[in-house]
Amino acid sequence: MGKGIPAGLLMTMLRGMLRAEVLTGLPPDRILHDLNQLAINDLDQSHRFVTLFYSDYDPRTRKLRFANAAHNPPLLWKSSDQKIIKLDAEGFVLGLQKDAEYDCGEIKLNQNDLVLYYTDGVIDTSNSLGQRFDEERLIQTLTKLCKQSYTSQEILNKIFKKLDDFTGQNRHLEDDASMVIFQLK
Repeated sequence: MGKGIPAGLLMTMLRGMLRAEVLTGLPPDRILHDLNQLAINDLDQSHRFVTLFYSDYDPRTRKLRFANAAHNPPLLWKSSDQKIIKLDAEGFVLGLQKDAEYDCGEIKLNQNDLVLYYTDGVIDTSNSLGQRFDEERLIQTLTKLCKQSYTSQEILNKIFKKLDDFTGQNRHLEDDASMVIFQLK
């Protein structure tokens, strides 16, 4: 939550803590629980909180495990079913509740499955009429693109182009709009 140098410093601190937690090999729900325990005092003193989605992938089993601290759930394109599934698990934001618990989800990925991770700046983007891009529009756009034979980079480029077209000329995004695609070939 927030922008500028204070938010950037908190994110740098949290990134370091997260990297250390990942080295423990614990499942995603424990990593978020421990990260919350480590960061709660710093976040509380700064009157800030953090949303975070964390996942890990095991190429041997093709399983993606995940936990969510109230972040936008990534969108999974299940190629075999030709549909989008939201990857979500119960979890509280980091920094507001000392003993917050997190659920761990798990899903097996198949060839050509694709996961789109994104920040709220993507769906909160608005046009000159005040309409938001919203999650449903993102799902429709991603579904259309996944039904074609685009690479991950082409999909990202086309979604950003769609955002630019939606906001209109001479308008800028009001928040960061970050996206990452994980695709199984």
